[in-house]
Amino acid sequence: MVDKIKTPNVTGMEDKFTLFFYSHEYEILEIAGILSGLLVIFITNKFFVTSSIYYILLILGVFVCSLGFILEYTIKYTKKKSIEAEFGYFLLDLSREYKNTKNISLALNNVSINNTYGSIDTEIKRLAVRMSWGDDLNNALLSINKEINSSVISHTIILLDAFKGSEIPINRILVNISKDISIYKEENQRKKYFKNLYSLAIVFFIIFVFVLVYLDLLIGKNFLWYSNTGMVTRIFLDNFLLYIALLLSFFTAFTLYSIKGGKNTRLLKYIGIFFIVVVILFQVFIPKPVAQDVLIETINYMEVQKIDTYELDNIIALESISSKYISDNTTHEEIYFINEKNRTQDNSFEYTIIVDDATFYSFIIEKIDEKYVVYYYLVTGAED
Repeated sequence: MVDKIKTPNVTGMEDKFTLFFYSHEYEILEIAGILSGLLVIFITNKFFVTSSIYYILLILGVFVCSLGFILEYTIKYTKKKSIEAEFGYFLLDLSREYKNTKNISLALNNVSINNTYGSIDTEIKRLAVRMSWGDDLNNALLSINKEINSSVISHTIILLDAFKGSEIPINRILVNISKDISIYKEENQRKKYFKNLYSLAIVFFIIFVFVLVYLDLLIGKNFLWYSNTGMVTRIFLDNFLLYIALLLSFFTAFTLYSIKGGKNTRLLKYIGIFFIVVVILFQVFIPKPVAQDVLIETINYMEVQKIDTYELDNIIALESISSKYISDNTTHEEIYFINEKNRTQDNSFEYTIIVDDATFYSFIIEKIDEKYVVYYYLVTGAED
Protein backbone atom coordinates (compact mmCIF):
# COMPACT_ATOMS: atom_id res chain seq x y z
CA MET A 1 0.00 0.00 0.00
CA VAL A 2 1.40 3.38 -1.06
CA ASP A 3 1.84 5.91 1.72
CA LYS A 4 0.06 9.24 1.73
CA ILE A 5 1.93 12.31 0.52
CA LYS A 6 4.12 13.87 3.18
CA THR A 7 4.88 17.58 3.09
CA PRO A 8 8.67 18.11 3.08
CA ASN A 9 10.28 20.50 5.52
CA VAL A 10 11.18 23.64 3.57
CA THR A 11 12.82 26.84 4.63
CA GLY A 12 12.77 30.24 2.97
CA MET A 13 9.84 32.20 1.59
CA GLU A 14 10.68 31.38 -2.01
CA ASP A 15 10.66 27.64 -1.35
CA LYS A 16 7.42 27.89 0.63
CA PHE A 17 5.77 29.88 -2.14
CA THR A 18 6.99 27.35 -4.72
CA LEU A 19 5.60 24.45 -2.67
CA PHE A 20 2.27 26.25 -2.23
CA PHE A 21 2.02 26.94 -5.96
CA TYR A 22 2.92 23.35 -6.85
CA SER A 23 0.29 22.03 -4.44
CA HIS A 24 -2.52 24.34 -5.58
CA GLU A 25 -1.73 25.33 -9.18
CA TYR A 26 -4.96 23.90 -10.63
CA GLU A 27 -7.11 25.46 -7.90
CA ILE A 28 -5.40 28.80 -8.63
CA LEU A 29 -6.11 28.34 -12.35
CA GLU A 30 -9.78 27.57 -11.70
CA ILE A 31 -10.26 30.50 -9.29
CA ALA A 32 -8.53 32.85 -11.75
CA GLY A 33 -10.87 31.69 -14.52
CA ILE A 34 -13.99 32.11 -12.38
CA LEU A 35 -12.97 35.59 -11.18
CA SER A 36 -12.09 36.69 -14.73
CA GLY A 37 -15.41 35.38 -16.04
CA LEU A 38 -17.37 37.11 -13.29
CA LEU A 39 -15.51 40.33 -14.11
CA VAL A 40 -16.53 40.02 -17.77
CA ILE A 41 -20.16 39.38 -16.74
CA PHE A 42 -20.11 42.35 -14.35
CA ILE A 43 -18.73 44.70 -17.00
CA THR A 44 -21.26 43.36 -19.51
CA ASN A 45 -24.22 43.99 -17.17
CA LYS A 46 -22.82 47.38 -16.21
CA PHE A 47 -22.06 48.88 -19.62
CA PHE A 48 -23.52 46.67 -22.38
CA VAL A 49 -27.10 45.85 -21.27
CA THR A 50 -28.66 47.68 -24.20
CA SER A 51 -25.93 46.72 -26.65
CA SER A 52 -26.49 44.34 -29.56
CA ILE A 53 -23.49 42.28 -28.39
CA TYR A 54 -24.84 41.87 -24.83
CA TYR A 55 -25.61 38.15 -25.15
CA ILE A 56 -22.32 37.47 -26.95
CA LEU A 57 -20.37 39.08 -24.08
CA LEU A 58 -22.52 37.21 -21.53
CA ILE A 59 -21.75 33.88 -23.17
CA LEU A 60 -18.07 34.90 -23.30
CA GLY A 61 -18.14 35.55 -19.54
CA VAL A 62 -19.62 32.11 -18.85
CA PHE A 63 -16.98 30.55 -21.12
CA VAL A 64 -14.16 32.38 -19.29
CA CYS A 65 -15.58 31.10 -15.98
CA SER A 66 -15.22 27.53 -17.22
CA LEU A 67 -11.89 28.13 -18.98
CA GLY A 68 -9.85 27.15 -15.91
CA PHE A 69 -11.59 23.76 -15.72
CA ILE A 70 -11.15 23.21 -19.47
CA LEU A 71 -7.45 24.06 -19.29
CA GLU A 72 -7.01 21.81 -16.25
CA TYR A 73 -8.54 18.86 -18.11
CA THR A 74 -6.46 19.57 -21.24
CA ILE A 75 -3.20 19.91 -19.31
CA LYS A 76 -3.81 16.74 -17.26
CA TYR A 77 -4.82 14.75 -20.34
CA THR A 78 -1.74 15.90 -22.29
CA LYS A 79 0.59 15.15 -19.37
CA LYS A 80 -0.97 11.73 -18.81
CA LYS A 81 -0.37 10.83 -22.46
CA SER A 82 3.21 12.14 -22.29
CA ILE A 83 3.88 10.15 -19.13
CA GLU A 84 2.66 6.96 -20.79
CA ALA A 85 5.00 7.63 -23.73
CA GLU A 86 8.10 9.03 -21.99
CA PHE A 87 8.20 7.89 -18.36
CA GLY A 88 10.05 4.64 -19.09
CA TYR A 89 12.79 6.57 -20.92
CA PHE A 90 12.99 9.02 -18.02
CA LEU A 91 13.61 6.16 -15.57
CA LEU A 92 16.36 4.76 -17.83
CA ASP A 93 18.07 8.17 -17.99
CA LEU A 94 17.70 8.55 -14.23
CA SER A 95 19.24 5.10 -13.73
CA ARG A 96 22.27 5.97 -15.89
CA GLU A 97 22.74 9.33 -14.15
CA TYR A 98 22.51 7.71 -10.70
CA LYS A 99 25.13 5.17 -11.73
CA ASN A 100 27.50 8.10 -12.38
CA THR A 101 26.61 10.34 -9.41
CA LYS A 102 25.61 7.78 -6.74
CA ASN A 103 23.12 10.41 -5.48
CA ILE A 104 19.45 10.18 -6.47
CA SER A 105 18.72 13.86 -5.83
CA LEU A 106 21.71 15.04 -7.89
CA ALA A 107 20.94 12.50 -10.61
CA LEU A 108 17.35 13.72 -10.82
CA ASN A 109 18.51 17.33 -10.97
CA ASN A 110 20.92 16.53 -13.83
CA VAL A 111 18.23 14.65 -15.74
CA SER A 112 15.78 17.53 -15.33
CA ILE A 113 18.36 19.96 -16.79
CA ASN A 114 19.89 17.91 -19.60
CA ASN A 115 16.87 16.02 -21.02
CA THR A 116 13.48 16.91 -22.46
CA TYR A 117 10.40 14.75 -22.09
CA GLY A 118 7.73 16.82 -23.73
CA SER A 119 4.93 18.24 -21.59
CA ILE A 120 6.13 16.43 -18.42
CA ASP A 121 9.37 18.44 -18.15
CA THR A 122 7.70 20.59 -15.50
CA GLU A 123 6.80 17.50 -13.45
CA ILE A 124 10.36 16.19 -13.64
CA LYS A 125 11.74 19.55 -12.51
CA ARG A 126 9.20 19.52 -9.71
CA LEU A 127 10.49 16.07 -8.71
CA ALA A 128 14.03 17.46 -8.62
CA VAL A 129 12.94 20.42 -6.45
CA ARG A 130 11.13 18.19 -3.95
CA MET A 131 14.11 15.84 -3.78
CA SER A 132 16.41 18.82 -3.12
CA TRP A 133 14.19 19.67 -0.13
CA GLY A 134 14.93 16.22 1.32
CA ASP A 135 11.81 14.43 0.04
CA ASP A 136 12.10 10.76 -0.99
CA LEU A 137 11.39 9.56 -4.53
CA ASN A 138 8.15 7.75 -3.66
CA ASN A 139 6.61 10.77 -1.97
CA ALA A 140 7.81 13.11 -4.74
CA LEU A 141 6.19 10.87 -7.36
CA LEU A 142 3.00 10.78 -5.28
CA SER A 143 2.92 14.57 -5.19
CA ILE A 144 3.07 15.02 -8.96
CA ASN A 145 0.62 12.18 -9.55
CA LYS A 146 -1.95 13.60 -7.13
CA GLU A 147 -3.62 15.66 -9.85
CA ILE A 148 -2.56 13.80 -13.02
CA ASN A 149 -3.55 10.37 -11.71
CA SER A 150 -1.40 8.43 -14.19
CA SER A 151 -1.59 4.66 -13.91
CA VAL A 152 2.05 4.45 -15.07
CA ILE A 153 3.30 6.55 -12.16
CA SER A 154 1.03 4.68 -9.73
CA HIS A 155 2.49 1.40 -11.01
CA THR A 156 6.04 2.81 -10.57
CA ILE A 157 5.31 3.91 -6.99
CA ILE A 158 3.97 0.47 -6.10
CA LEU A 159 7.13 -1.20 -7.46
CA LEU A 160 9.43 1.29 -5.72
CA ASP A 161 7.55 0.69 -2.47
CA ALA A 162 7.90 -3.07 -2.93
CA PHE A 163 11.70 -2.80 -3.36
CA LYS A 164 12.18 -0.26 -0.57
CA GLY A 165 14.84 -1.52 1.84
CA SER A 166 16.12 -4.19 -0.54
CA GLU A 167 19.82 -4.56 -1.31
CA ILE A 168 19.31 -4.14 -5.05
CA PRO A 169 20.96 -0.91 -6.30
CA ILE A 170 18.46 1.84 -7.09
CA ASN A 171 19.77 2.17 -10.66
CA ARG A 172 19.04 -1.53 -11.25
CA ILE A 173 15.57 -1.14 -9.75
CA LEU A 174 14.86 1.82 -12.06
CA VAL A 175 16.01 -0.16 -15.13
CA ASN A 176 13.77 -3.10 -14.21
CA ILE A 177 10.81 -0.80 -13.52
CA SER A 178 11.36 0.81 -16.94
CA LYS A 179 11.18 -2.62 -18.58
CA ASP A 180 8.16 -3.53 -16.49
CA ILE A 181 6.42 -0.31 -17.54
CA SER A 182 6.76 -1.36 -21.21
CA ILE A 183 4.98 -4.63 -20.42
CA TYR A 184 2.46 -2.80 -18.27
CA LYS A 185 1.70 -0.35 -21.11
CA GLU A 186 1.22 -3.23 -23.55
CA GLU A 187 -1.20 -4.91 -21.14
CA ASN A 188 -3.03 -1.61 -20.63
CA GLN A 189 -3.27 -1.08 -24.38
CA ARG A 190 -4.70 -4.56 -24.75
CA LYS A 191 -7.20 -3.92 -21.97
CA LYS A 192 -8.17 -0.57 -23.50
CA TYR A 193 -8.59 -2.22 -26.90
CA PHE A 194 -10.97 -4.84 -25.56
CA LYS A 195 -12.73 -2.28 -23.39
CA ASN A 196 -13.25 -0.04 -26.42
CA LEU A 197 -14.40 -3.04 -28.45
CA TYR A 198 -16.83 -3.94 -25.67
CA SER A 199 -18.22 -0.39 -25.55
CA LEU A 200 -18.34 -0.17 -29.35
CA ALA A 201 -20.41 -3.36 -29.56
CA ILE A 202 -22.96 -1.91 -27.11
CA VAL A 203 -23.06 1.43 -28.99
CA PHE A 204 -23.56 -0.29 -32.35
CA PHE A 205 -26.29 -2.45 -30.84
CA ILE A 206 -28.18 0.59 -29.52
CA ILE A 207 -27.76 2.46 -32.82
CA PHE A 208 -28.97 -0.46 -34.95
CA VAL A 209 -31.95 -1.14 -32.70
CA PHE A 210 -33.02 2.51 -32.91
CA VAL A 211 -32.51 2.40 -36.69
CA LEU A 212 -34.80 -0.63 -36.88
CA VAL A 213 -37.41 1.13 -34.75
CA TYR A 214 -37.13 4.25 -36.92
CA LEU A 215 -37.48 2.21 -40.12
CA ASP A 216 -40.56 0.56 -38.68
CA LEU A 217 -42.09 3.95 -37.89
CA LEU A 218 -41.05 5.39 -41.26
CA ILE A 219 -42.24 2.69 -43.65
CA GLY A 220 -44.78 0.97 -41.42
CA LYS A 221 -47.42 3.61 -42.13
CA ASN A 222 -47.52 2.39 -45.75
CA PHE A 223 -48.93 -0.98 -44.71
CA LEU A 224 -52.31 -2.07 -43.38
CA TRP A 225 -52.47 -3.56 -39.91
CA TYR A 226 -54.62 -6.46 -41.12
CA SER A 227 -55.51 -7.83 -44.52
CA ASN A 228 -57.82 -10.54 -45.78
CA THR A 229 -55.59 -10.93 -48.86
CA GLY A 230 -52.03 -12.16 -49.22
CA MET A 231 -50.46 -8.71 -48.95
CA VAL A 232 -47.74 -7.84 -46.41
CA THR A 233 -49.22 -6.21 -43.29
CA ARG A 234 -47.87 -3.81 -40.69
CA ILE A 235 -47.93 -6.57 -38.06
CA PHE A 236 -45.81 -8.77 -40.33
CA LEU A 237 -43.32 -5.89 -40.76
CA ASP A 238 -43.25 -5.21 -37.00
CA ASN A 239 -42.59 -8.86 -36.20
CA PHE A 240 -39.97 -9.16 -38.95
CA LEU A 241 -37.97 -6.17 -37.66
CA LEU A 242 -38.44 -7.34 -34.07
CA TYR A 243 -36.95 -10.74 -34.95
CA ILE A 244 -33.98 -9.02 -36.64
CA ALA A 245 -33.45 -6.93 -33.48
CA LEU A 246 -33.61 -10.05 -31.30
CA LEU A 247 -31.13 -11.82 -33.58
CA LEU A 248 -28.85 -8.78 -33.32
CA SER A 249 -29.21 -9.01 -29.52
CA PHE A 250 -28.00 -12.59 -29.58
CA PHE A 251 -24.92 -11.79 -31.70
CA THR A 252 -24.09 -8.71 -29.60
CA ALA A 253 -24.41 -10.75 -26.40
CA PHE A 254 -22.14 -13.43 -27.87
CA THR A 255 -19.59 -10.73 -28.87
CA LEU A 256 -19.55 -9.26 -25.35
CA TYR A 257 -19.24 -12.73 -23.85
CA SER A 258 -16.30 -13.50 -26.17
CA ILE A 259 -14.56 -10.30 -25.04
CA LYS A 260 -15.23 -10.62 -21.31
CA GLY A 261 -15.28 -14.39 -20.99
CA GLY A 262 -16.52 -15.93 -17.76
CA LYS A 263 -19.20 -18.49 -17.01
CA ASN A 264 -21.93 -19.46 -19.46
CA THR A 265 -24.43 -17.72 -17.20
CA ARG A 266 -22.86 -14.42 -18.24
CA LEU A 267 -23.85 -15.13 -21.85
CA LEU A 268 -27.40 -15.87 -20.74
CA LYS A 269 -27.40 -12.65 -18.70
CA TYR A 270 -26.30 -10.60 -21.72
CA ILE A 271 -28.93 -12.24 -23.93
CA GLY A 272 -31.64 -11.62 -21.33
CA ILE A 273 -30.71 -7.95 -20.89
CA PHE A 274 -30.59 -7.22 -24.63
CA PHE A 275 -33.83 -9.09 -25.28
CA ILE A 276 -35.57 -7.05 -22.57
CA VAL A 277 -34.20 -3.78 -24.03
CA VAL A 278 -35.41 -4.67 -27.53
CA VAL A 279 -38.88 -5.71 -26.40
CA ILE A 280 -39.30 -2.56 -24.27
CA LEU A 281 -38.22 -0.29 -27.15
CA PHE A 282 -40.61 -1.95 -29.59
CA GLN A 283 -43.43 -1.83 -27.04
CA VAL A 284 -42.85 1.86 -26.26
CA PHE A 285 -42.19 3.30 -29.73
CA ILE A 286 -44.06 1.05 -32.18
CA PRO A 287 -47.78 1.91 -32.56
CA LYS A 288 -50.27 -0.74 -31.50
CA PRO A 289 -53.06 -2.06 -33.76
CA VAL A 290 -55.98 -0.60 -31.80
CA ALA A 291 -59.41 -0.48 -33.41
CA GLN A 292 -59.64 3.26 -34.18
CA ASP A 293 -56.27 3.40 -35.94
CA VAL A 294 -56.92 0.18 -37.83
CA LEU A 295 -60.28 1.53 -39.09
CA ILE A 296 -58.69 4.82 -40.16
CA GLU A 297 -55.89 3.13 -42.11
CA THR A 298 -58.27 0.63 -43.70
CA ILE A 299 -60.75 3.31 -44.84
CA ASN A 300 -57.92 5.38 -46.31
CA TYR A 301 -56.64 2.26 -48.07
CA MET A 302 -60.11 1.47 -49.43
CA GLU A 303 -60.39 5.00 -50.78
CA VAL A 304 -57.07 4.81 -52.61
CA GLN A 305 -57.65 1.29 -53.97
CA LYS A 306 -61.31 1.93 -54.85
CA ILE A 307 -62.51 -0.95 -52.66
CA ASP A 308 -66.13 -0.96 -51.49
CA THR A 309 -66.04 -3.74 -48.87
CA TYR A 310 -63.39 -4.87 -46.40
CA GLU A 311 -63.49 -7.28 -43.46
CA LEU A 312 -61.41 -7.11 -40.29
CA ASP A 313 -61.36 -9.88 -37.70
CA ASN A 314 -60.40 -9.84 -34.02
CA ILE A 315 -59.33 -6.22 -33.63
CA ILE A 316 -58.68 -5.05 -30.09
CA ALA A 317 -60.38 -1.90 -28.80
CA LEU A 318 -58.83 -0.30 -25.73
CA GLU A 319 -61.14 2.70 -25.60
CA SER A 320 -64.44 3.86 -27.05
CA ILE A 321 -64.43 4.18 -30.84
CA SER A 322 -65.62 7.54 -32.16
CA SER A 323 -66.82 8.05 -35.73
CA LYS A 324 -65.86 11.73 -35.42
CA TYR A 325 -62.25 10.80 -34.60
CA ILE A 326 -62.20 8.46 -37.59
CA SER A 327 -63.73 11.04 -39.94
CA ASP A 328 -61.26 13.70 -38.74
CA ASN A 329 -58.41 11.42 -39.81
CA THR A 330 -59.91 10.34 -43.14
CA THR A 331 -61.34 12.16 -46.14
CA HIS A 332 -64.96 11.34 -45.30
CA GLU A 333 -67.20 13.08 -42.83
CA GLU A 334 -70.07 10.58 -42.94
CA ILE A 335 -68.99 7.47 -41.07
CA TYR A 336 -71.20 5.61 -38.67
CA PHE A 337 -71.46 2.21 -36.98
CA ILE A 338 -74.17 -0.45 -36.98
CA ASN A 339 -74.24 -3.39 -34.61
CA GLU A 340 -74.34 -6.56 -36.71
CA LYS A 341 -77.35 -7.90 -34.80
CA ASN A 342 -79.27 -4.67 -35.62
CA ARG A 343 -78.27 -4.67 -39.27
CA THR A 344 -81.84 -5.12 -40.61
CA GLN A 345 -83.37 -2.46 -38.37
CA ASP A 346 -83.95 1.09 -39.55
CA ASN A 347 -82.15 4.01 -37.90
CA SER A 348 -79.86 1.64 -36.00
CA PHE A 349 -76.72 3.60 -36.80
CA GLU A 350 -74.41 4.73 -34.01
CA TYR A 351 -71.66 7.34 -33.82
CA THR A 352 -69.75 5.82 -30.90
CA ILE A 353 -68.97 2.26 -29.84
CA ILE A 354 -68.73 2.35 -26.04
CA VAL A 355 -65.78 0.32 -24.77
CA ASP A 356 -65.36 -0.07 -21.01
CA ASP A 357 -62.54 -2.59 -21.08
CA ALA A 358 -60.17 -4.15 -23.60
CA THR A 359 -62.47 -5.95 -26.05
CA PHE A 360 -62.08 -7.68 -29.40
CA TYR A 361 -64.34 -6.72 -32.32
CA SER A 362 -64.72 -7.83 -35.91
CA PHE A 363 -65.73 -5.26 -38.53
CA ILE A 364 -67.20 -5.20 -42.01
CA ILE A 365 -66.58 -1.85 -43.68
CA GLU A 366 -68.86 -0.96 -46.59
CA LYS A 367 -68.85 2.12 -48.76
CA ILE A 368 -72.47 3.05 -49.64
CA ASP A 369 -73.16 6.20 -51.66
CA GLU A 370 -69.98 8.00 -50.55
CA LYS A 371 -70.70 7.03 -46.94
CA TYR A 372 -68.82 4.49 -44.89
CA VAL A 373 -70.84 2.10 -42.76
CA VAL A 374 -68.94 0.01 -40.22
CA TYR A 375 -70.79 -3.12 -39.10
CA TYR A 376 -69.36 -4.56 -35.90
CA TYR A 377 -69.90 -7.45 -33.56
CA LEU A 378 -68.30 -8.52 -30.29
CA VAL A 379 -65.82 -11.40 -30.46
CA THR A 380 -65.01 -11.77 -26.77
CA GLY A 381 -66.43 -10.28 -23.61
CA ALA A 382 -69.98 -9.48 -22.66
CA GLU A 383 -72.19 -6.79 -24.04
CA ASP A 384 -74.47 -4.82 -21.74
